[in-house]
Amino acid sequence: MQQEIPGGLDHSKLLTLLGYNLAQASVPTLRIFVSNIGKPFKVTQVEFSILVLIHSNPGATSKQLCQALASSAARMSLLLDRLSERDLIAREQSDVDKRFQHLRLSKSGEQLVGKALDIASTMETDLLNSLSRGERLVLMELLWKIATASMGR
Repeated sequence: MQQEIPGGLDHSKLLTLLGYNLAQASVPTLRIFVSNIGKPFKVTQVEFSILVLIHSNPGATSKQLCQALASSAARMSLLLDRLSERDLIAREQSDVDKRFQHLRLSKSGEQLVGKALDIASTMETDLLNSLSRGERLVLMELLWKIATASMGR
């Protein structure tokens, strides 16, 4: 697993650590996200995730989004306020329980998500070119397995 790494430093011990490898892989991934979606649409990765989750789950609640993204209620409230101020989401009070608000994308939110998802479907192609289709699927499956391993605890 010895590879030439910029800087000429020995990374062999770090390469055995999941966190280090995830952090290193996140550098080009974040760069691609920012240049293709973040800057053009003026959204962060978390905001994009929220918008896509609402797109896929119309009527979701902020509590569900907190659970899905492992976020605090206070942070989620700030993020939803920001998206609402940009007229990307709409909040509708629940008919059943007035304490809950159901979230939907606004017309401009639907347009943003549609365009961004089109871009997202191909933006990582160059980054993943060194992997076969099977390896890509395994990578995604393993990352999801790690991400969800502690959710039930």
